[in-house]
Amino acid sequence: MRILRIYNNNVVLASTDAGEEAVMIGRGLGFGKRKGQRLDPEKVEQTFVPEGAGGPDQIGALLSELPPGILTLATELEEQARAEFGRDLPHSFVLPLADHLNFAVVRARDGMHIEYPLAIEVAQLYPREAAFGRRAVELTNERLGVRLPPEEATPIALHLVNAQFSGTDLSRTYRMTEIFAQIFDVISSYYGRPVDQTQLSVARFVTHLRYLFVRAEQGRRPTVADPTLPAIYDAVRTGYPEAYACADKVMLLLDMHLDTTLGEDEHTYLTIHIARLAADMWGEDAAHHPGRPAEAPLPGDAGTQPDQPSPKDTP
Repeated sequence: MRILRIYNNNVVLASTDAGEEAVMIGRGLGFGKRKGQRLDPEKVEQTFVPEGAGGPDQIGALLSELPPGILTLATELEEQARAEFGRDLPHSFVLPLADHLNFAVVRARDGMHIEYPLAIEVAQLYPREAAFGRRAVELTNERLGVRLPPEEATPIALHLVNAQFSGTDLSRTYRMTEIFAQIFDVISSYYGRPVDQTQLSVARFVTHLRYLFVRAEQGRRPTVADPTLPAIYDAVRTGYPEAYACADKVMLLLDMHLDTTLGEDEHTYLTIHIARLAADMWGEDAAHHPGRPAEAPLPGDAGTQPDQPSPKDTP
């Protein structure tokens, strides 16, 4: 490993033995060193390989400004998130998390308070991520001797939601959350009853919506080679008439926000999830309607759990 750039005594940009550029951190790693010299691998404590839009210079500049305690805390929280949410969480999650924690601590010490939008929606739509955010705030207060307000759990939760989709633009996650809240408003208005967002069926529905959102942005649709699908579509439409009509309204909202036209496959998936949600909360399952299919599972829909979604499945 050879040094390509020195940011400060503890942060350098280096080329790895595999020829990749990586930002490396270690106490005294860059002290007394020059560009082109070899690094002592024993001194390297952390390595960051650029992912997504952030280049090595951007990462190096960010890391060189972070207090060591912040980066250590963010790394520990990242490890906890990986243990809880899956090992495929991108390593880049630690950087925006550390950056956010750093400024949150500065604001807290300066007596500045920020009101975050969507706090209620985040708590309802992403309960596990919100719980992680609350634990992160508690751990930060304990380790760094500050008093972050409870509201700081909201952006931390959204950073985690964003990271699970390998995204770098947090505004996209805010937009997605706003649309989800509007969808539940549409469902509540259609049925004339409030949606209890603590229900498992709601978490399952949110999982489906998140992947629908990603598929729509990427211009992809579920691909299933099954000649029985048209019959399933018809059976779902006639078996769940109320949910299908409600899904019509949700489809209009999604088409408008996503600037695309969703197909009958997505309409059918939405219908099934809305029917499950209505059945769990209000007993308005179309199961008692004549001609209803006996729990006709759509390919890719069965078995997707809200706490461990897989992008390979079509919820």
